[in-house]
Amino acid sequence: MSDQESRKRRAGLARPRICVIDSKEVGLAYARLDECRLDVMGSLPSLTQLTARVASAYDAVLVGCTERLLLSPAFRTRAHQLSRTARLIALMASPTAEAGAQAASLGFVGLVSRDVTPRALERTIAATALGESAFPRTVLNGLVQMVSRLGSTRFGPYSDVALTPRQEQIVELIAQGATDREIAAVLQISQSTAHKHVQNALRRLNAKTRSQLVASARQPAFRGSFD
Repeated sequence: MSDQESRKRRAGLARPRICVIDSKEVGLAYARLDECRLDVMGSLPSLTQLTARVASAYDAVLVGCTERLLLSPAFRTRAHQLSRTARLIALMASPTAEAGAQAASLGFVGLVSRDVTPRALERTIAATALGESAFPRTVLNGLVQMVSRLGSTRFGPYSDVALTPRQEQIVELIAQGATDREIAAVLQISQSTAHKHVQNALRRLNAKTRSQLVASARQPAFRGSFD
């Protein structure tokens, strides 16, 4: 019996078996788990403590997230590795289209608000256990609008515009949460020069926020998730 068939069988006959990632940065991934019809088989403070083999045994892995965490290189690497065998569901305080794009690019099969009701969370987990994706309608609508905006630029639906090497360095530092002052310190340039590089990168990729800049710069991964 395949892993997916096993998940389908358990979804229909038994309470879903889940693991919860309660990080220090986020706190409790979901505060009302005791009201859910779920079997919490594991609880860890970090994705790094979850192996791919163990993760594949769960029907879902609930991961407490923030937009900053979704942009962390270390988190991205680990989530991408685990998503190959596990079904990851991100829980966030206020999911946005940008967060949805980042989560999907890492292989997350679901994204839900931490404020959802226990029954809504159960439905999300049941859907992903059956091989479906579960993202909020508002996030999906935002993703559609985001893709439409990209498609309406003069660069076409999937821009091949390249950042300069310096701008690529800037984007990687932004992805790690660096401010203009911290970027300047790392690259040994003035803060005004760092700010100018950030603004030039934003204009080049038609991004309005730093989160959008990182998402657009990593567009090949985003494109692979939605083609």
